[in-house]
Amino acid sequence: MIKVLVDGDLQELLTSCKAGDRNAQREIYKRYYSYAMGICIRYATNRTESLEIMNNGFYTLFSNSKLSKQNEAFFENLQKIMIHSIITYYKDEVACTIKKSMRYKAFNDFAPDRDLASHQLLSAVQKLPVIERLTFNLYAIDGYTNAEICKMINITTPSLEKILFTARNTLRNIVI
Repeated sequence: MIKVLVDGDLQELLTSCKAGDRNAQREIYKRYYSYAMGICIRYATNRTESLEIMNNGFYTLFSNSKLSKQNEAFFENLQKIMIHSIITYYKDEVACTIKKSMRYKAFNDFAPDRDLASHQLLSAVQKLPVIERLTFNLYAIDGYTNAEICKMINITTPSLEKILFTARNTLRNIVI
C-alpha cells in the first residue's frame, strides 16, 4: 500500500465526520481527493466514471459509523472502501462477463517495458474490458492474492487466471 503523509489534525476531522459535520467531510474530501482518485482512475474507463466511483466511496466513508480512530488505519480503510466502491460499480457487468464460458490457461506475470510511461500504462489498462481491468488492477497494482480476488468478485481460481492471462496478452498487444 502507498504510504501517505498524515496531517496532524486528521484525528479531529475524523471525530467531526463521525458526528456528521459537513465541513469536516468537505475538508477530508479536499485533502484526500487525489489519493482516492489515484485508486479509482486505474479501474475506470474515463475520468467521469472514476469521479462517480470515488464519490460513491466517499459517501460510504462518511456514512460509515466506524470511521477509523487511528490515522494509519484511515488510509487502509479509505483504500478498501474505494476498491469496494469500484467492485460495486462494475458488479453487474462483471457478473455478465463471468457467466460466459472461459477456458483455463496459465498466467504469467505482466512485465511492461521499464521505459513505458505510467500514463501510457494507465491508458492501456483503461482500454481493457471491465472484468480484465478490475482483476488486473487488484492483482498487479494493488497486490491482492488470487484467493482474495476470487472472494471479492465471487469467481473461481481458473476463471481468474484466464481473465488475468487475457488481460496480460491484451496489454502486451496494446503497448507493443
